[in-house]
Amino acid sequence: MKQFHNTCNHICFTRNWQFSEASAILLGECISFIKAISNTPIMPENRKRLLQVSLIKGAHATTAIEGNTLSIKEIEALQNGAQIPPSKEYLQKEVENIIQAFNYILNKLIVKRDIEYISSELIQHFHEMLFLHKCNS
Repeated sequence: MKQFHNTCNHICFTRNWQFSEASAILLGECISFIKAISNTPIMPENRKRLLQVSLIKGAHATTAIEGNTLSIKEIEALQNGAQIPPSKEYLQKEVENIIQAFNYILNKLIVKRDIEYISSELIQHFHEMLFLHKCNS
């Protein structure tokens, strides 16, 4: 391990940052915004649509980072039951796995209010959700 550390100086596993007063103020502002938005009444149909849009755009952005070429319109169509050409089925599976993981998080944190610390087991669980089904399809 020492050899690795000596040859890769840009990788550091120690704290190399300061939490300034300005950062604390900005973090407090973020918390205030989150609480204000969370407590704002919203019509059920608008809430459902907002969740759907964020799910589709989130899945698109997350998979696009990894090279997935499906468009937002294609992902929205998939969510509405459309069929995709066989040549793009692997892209579809990638998006479906991400959406499954997003829905798991939504259900666990928002619906059940079951907060869980990040652990190696939790990371492994997400890895399995995202990649195991991709490899077995």
